Amino acid sequence: MLNKLAIVTTLLIATASSVSAMPIRTVYENDANSNAMELKVWKGYGLTINLMSTGETIKQVWIGDPSRFAFTSNGGLCQSSGGDSDCAGGTATVIFLRQIDPIKFPVTSSSNGSTQITLLTNEKQYQFKIVPATGNPIYTSLVIKSDSDRPLPIIRQRSPQPLTVQKPQSAPPVVHQPSPPPQTIKVPQPVALMRPNPGTTLNGAIQRNDANALAFGLAEAGRKGQVKPGSTIWNKVQDAIKLLRRGKTRDEAISLSQVDKTIFNQLLQWGQL
Repeated sequence: MLNKLAIVTTLLIATASSVSAMPIRTVYENDANSNAMELKVWKGYGLTINLMSTGETIKQVWIGDPSRFAFTSNGGLCQSSGGDSDCAGGTATVIFLRQIDPIKFPVTSSSNGSTQITLLTNEKQYQFKIVPATGNPIYTSLVIKSDSDRPLPIIRQRSPQPLTVQKPQSAPPVVHQPSPPPQTIKVPQPVALMRPNPGTTLNGAIQRNDANALAFGLAEAGRKGQVKPGSTIWNKVQDAIKLLRRGKTRDEAISLSQVDKTIFNQLLQWGQL
C-alpha cells in the first residue's frame, strides 16, 4: 500500500513539473492587436490565450472554420445571437483552444487547415491566425500583457572617453631663410686712356693725345706722391686736360688753366713714356 502511494505521489509530482515547465509565449497589447500574429495549436497539447494581465474580459469568440478547432473559456461569454458585446455574462479572461478530429462542414478550409480566431473584449478586438501542428510544442500558452508592463528599452551607455592631455603646442620651427647673396658693388672701371701716337699729324688727334698723355702723367705723379689729389696743382692740370680735349693747343691750355709750364711739360713727358 505504501509503495503504491509513493508511486502515485511521484507521478503527480512529475506531471506537475512537466505542466509548469510548458513554454509560454508573451506579447504586449499593441503588438497582439496590430500584427497579423500566427499561433500554432499542437495536437494533444492545445493552446491557451490569456488576457488576465490586461484587465480585459472576453465577451465573444469566433472561429472562421470550426471543423478542426474547439475552445472553452474560464468564464461565461455573451450569446452570439444577442448581438450585445456589453452583456453582463462576458466574464472570461482565458480561452483554451484544442485540435479536434476534422468535421465535415460545408465551409471552405485552407490547404494546411489554418483559420482565424477573433476575440472581442470589453475594450478591443484581437485577431489571430491559428494553424494545427503536431510534435513537441514550442509554446502552449500565449500571455497578452498590458503595454504598461513593457520593459523600458535598454540604452547602452557609451563608455567614457579617456581623458587626453593636450600637449602644449610647440613653437613652429624657425625656418632659416638663406641670406641674400652679397650685392656686388660695381666699381666703375677707369677710363682707358689711349697713349698718344707721335706719328699723328691731325690737330684734333694731337690735342687728344696730349690730353691723354697729361692725364697719365698726372696719375703717375699722384702715385709717386709728387702731386696730391685735390691740390691746387692737381686741379689746374685737370683743367688743362679738359681744355686739350676741347681742341685747345698746349699753349692755350697752359694759359687758360694757369698751370706752370714746367710742370705741364714734365707731366706730359711722363705720360708719353
